[in-house]
This record gives sequence, C-alpha cells and structure tokens, in this order.
Amino acid sequence: MRKVLLSFVLLAATAASAQFTSGFENWPDTVPSDWMGTKTTISADSVIQVSTDVHGGTYAVRLQNSTTSHKRFTTQPVTVTTGTIYTISFWVRGQGNIRTGLFDNRPTGSGYATYNAYYNSTGNTWTEVTQQIAAAMDYNSAEFILSVQSTGGAEHLVVDDVNIVGGGAPVDASIYEIQYTVDASGNSPLAGQIVNTGGIVTAVDTIGANSYFIQNGTGPWNGIYVNDAMNTVQLGDSVIVTASVEESFTYTRLNVTSFTLVNSGNTVPAAEVLNPNQASEEQWEGMLVQVPDIGCSAAPDQFNEWFGVSTTQGQIKINDLCYVYVPTVGTYYTITGVMNYSFNERKLEPRFLADIAFGSGLAEANLAPLGLYPNPANDVIRMNLGNNGQRMEYTIVDATGRTVMSDVLTSNTLNVGELMNGLYTLTIRSAEGVRQARVLVQH
Repeated sequence: MRKVLLSFVLLAATAASAQFTSGFENWPDTVPSDWMGTKTTISADSVIQVSTDVHGGTYAVRLQNSTTSHKRFTTQPVTVTTGTIYTISFWVRGQGNIRTGLFDNRPTGSGYATYNAYYNSTGNTWTEVTQQIAAAMDYNSAEFILSVQSTGGAEHLVVDDVNIVGGGAPVDASIYEIQYTVDASGNSPLAGQIVNTGGIVTAVDTIGANSYFIQNGTGPWNGIYVNDAMNTVQLGDSVIVTASVEESFTYTRLNVTSFTLVNSGNTVPAAEVLNPNQASEEQWEGMLVQVPDIGCSAAPDQFNEWFGVSTTQGQIKINDLCYVYVPTVGTYYTITGVMNYSFNERKLEPRFLADIAFGSGLAEANLAPLGLYPNPANDVIRMNLGNNGQRMEYTIVDATGRTVMSDVLTSNTLNVGELMNGLYTLTIRSAEGVRQARVLVQH
C-alpha cells in the first residue's frame, strides 16, 4: 500500500474538533447510512457496495462518474468550528480523480470551500490520501465532500476507511522559505503544508483564473503565484494570506483560504534584469523580471503566445495571462513581467502596455551600418534608406539604455529636436535586416 500526502486549507486553525470515521460498514438501504447528505449530486445507482478487496472491515464503496463534470458524495450533517483545520484521510484504488471539499454555509462560494486539487488514482493498489481543509463558519449542518470525476476501468473508484479529525495550525513562513529548494524537481520544502505568508502584489491575472503574484523584496526565491477565488487585489497591495502550498506539475503555488489586505499603494519591487536563460531558472519563478532585447521570431499562436529570442542567450515564451500584445515579427523588445509556469514551460507575463518597449538591439549580431547626416544633429537627421517599400521601425536609445523614441518610420527623416544633448543609438529594423548608427545631438 502507498501513502500520498496532499494538502489544502481554507482558514487558519485555532481549535480542535470531534472525529468523523466511516468504514462504509452500515448499509441499511442501497446507500451507506452516514453518507448521501443533502449536497450530494452523484446518483444513488452510482454508489455501489463493494465486498471484495476492501481495505478494512467488510465493505467499501464504489463511486462511478465517467464524465469530466465532478459529482459530490457528501457526509450526513456534522458540526464544524470556525478556523478549525480538518484533516481528511481516506484509502482509494481504481481509476479516476478524487478530491475533498466542505460545505459550511460560508458567505462566499455559495457556501462551499474551494476544492482541493484532484488526486489521480490509476491502479488497484490501495493508496492513502490525506488532504486538509478548514471551516470558515460555526455550522452544525456542514457536509464534507468527496468529489469525483473521470472514473473508469473495471471498478471506477473504490473508497474505504474515511477519517476526519479537526485541529492544527498553519506554519508562519516567508515566500523565500516556501520557494527556496535544493530539490532538482523544484518542489517546495513546505509542499503539502498550510502556511501564513505575505507580500506585495506585483501582477494580477486579467483572463479570469482568479490569480495574482506576490513578492517580498528583491532577489531570487522571493515571488510566488497565488490562486485565490475569493478576493480582488490591485498592484501595490500588501497582503497576508493563509494558504496551502501546492506543487501543481512542479509549479509552486499558494491556494488561499484566509486573506488580509494590510494596505494599498505600495511601491512594487524593482524588476530583476535577466537574459532568457536566466529568467527560466527555478529561482526566478513568480518573480517580476525584465528581459531586454529579445526578438519576435514568429507571429503569436492560437493561444496568443510567442517566443522572444536572444541572439546569444536563449529564448523565452511570452504569454497573455495579464495582457495581450501582438508583436511585429523581426522586431526586438524589452519586456517586463512576472515569471509564470504552465504546460511544462516557463513563461514571461507582461502586465500592461508599459511593460513592452522596443529593444535597443545593441546585442544583435551582424548589424549593418546606417548612413545618416548631419551628425552631430541639431533638430533633424536624414538617412540613406533606399526606396524598397519595406515597413521600417525605429528606436532611439540614450546612453543609459533607455528607449526615448520608437515608432514606425514614415520617411527618411527624423525630428530629434526634443532630445537633450547627448549620444544616442538609432536602430532601424525591417524585413531585410537591422541597421544601426550612433547619433550625437547638439542644440
């Protein structure tokens, strides 16, 4: 037999509570007596008594739901206490997905706690699964939930020996303590535990996944993805959360249960300037970073994703979790955003238009010279561009690397009269290549 530990919490624990135990031994009718509460949605003919290969006692229960829409199998009413963490353990075998939940009539989520992640059972070896959840209300008609989906095979899912015990408290931990790891998988040392932590909101999902990113200072290991279906945040909010630490396909994330807004309008931590290879390292997961001078190698795919490519330091995928941007193929950009992870890929998530600037192109190889005059320039420069009808884009970057002008070029002249005296780099990009020249502005 195997044991698997999963963890999910819905609020901080402060008190112990009575124990609920069910071995599915009592079947006065066609269903077990201590189950099929009012929140049950699985049909009675999909709840089947099992008497062979049980985990303990005489009987177990088979749950059948071959659809991808989950069905609830709930306990009869029990009493729960506000803030108490409940540890739910059960043994399972067969094929399908199973997770735990709780109805305690809380004011959010139609009275339901947010569900834990599914445990995927794939064989007929009994496995113990342990998950945690917490009550948000004092309620004497609560129902604990086994939620199942995608069952199949000869026996679907067979469950036995459910045990629910209240008591315990979350661990106080910084984001760094949650994220820092020497494990090659990147898994958090606190995976499966309930924590209290906090930080400044650096990015907010606008697509609808109820998520955001928080960060505590600068430097590696100090940012994290937060899954929160109950609260709305803005950039610069300082928040404290109680949450379970989950490894979702090796991506460390927090599943929030309790939330406190400390204050708003805080300065967001400065972005770490990294190349694509560096930004893809585990230590920058969940962090606000800036990746300069990456070229768009192809148009965005059907998921609005595209690659930003460095000539010498790798590439990184640009995604649309917070903001959708349509790049120009062949153009170089400097992009600021948070480092996300999905579908086995590290992804850079710009937050708004200001996070996307034309790159300087200083790192590009094989730059062709660009002829221009006068140089030094006073108010207007004229360039030898030829007459090929190609779309051309220009950027002007000052001596500190800051882009001061950028747009589509509509003629062979540029007005630099608004620029301060100094040395600038002018880059022209088109389908034919990249040309560059140094420009001295003197008024």
